[in-house]
Amino acid sequence: MGDTPDIIIKAENVKKLYRLGDEEVWALKGITLDISRGEFISIMGPSGSGKSTFFNQIGALDVPTEGRVFFEGQSIFDSSESEQAWIRCNKIGYIFQTFNLIDVMTALQNVMLPMTFQGASKADATARATAILERVGLGERLHHKPFELSGGQQQRCAIARALANTPDVILADEPTGNLDTKTGSEIINLLRSLNQEKGVTVICSTHDVKMLASSARVCWIRDGRIEKISSGEQFRVEEMAKDNLGR
Repeated sequence: MGDTPDIIIKAENVKKLYRLGDEEVWALKGITLDISRGEFISIMGPSGSGKSTFFNQIGALDVPTEGRVFFEGQSIFDSSESEQAWIRCNKIGYIFQTFNLIDVMTALQNVMLPMTFQGASKADATARATAILERVGLGERLHHKPFELSGGQQQRCAIARALANTPDVILADEPTGNLDTKTGSEIINLLRSLNQEKGVTVICSTHDVKMLASSARVCWIRDGRIEKISSGEQFRVEEMAKDNLGR
């Protein structure tokens, strides 16, 4: 492929077709994008733009109709199902908008679960999960179940679970979408610190202005295509200009 070592995910002319009865809908119409290792990038787009569909392609959750997605130079969907599962388990951490925590499990058990799938011993998984939950500020909520946690605490637990197997990439789907402004800012700061201190590549699907402003790049998707890519700094300048005009 000739990719430079710092490209961790490459989408190459990715297209996705959905068939609704006799109707064909191209959700993605040929998206090409390189994401660098250690980057903090946000994907933005209106409802129906293809943003979530693209998010699923680069997260190895859905197979493109055309085009290819590469992870560290390896074509994901040309790999065997077991290799794809290994990438999802070991290389990518997923943070879902609705948290997707298992209700009957405690915070500790939810975070231990991916480690169990990875083959960790109970003792090792317990120690690692405890340390991660403490890292995200839930050290005193280890044995609480999701319904005993606030929305912000559930999101922190979801982040901890995403970090369970020390992934290279975190995929966060609207990570602040169900949170109040203060808690949302705390989650953004947490993701930013993970990105800066641990070098984790963070890819967010978001409408949150603060998240966009914290990103190195913002990829705008409309009608299944990339409309533009701007820097987080450029976005901050544009937002400041809008604020000044509104005064």
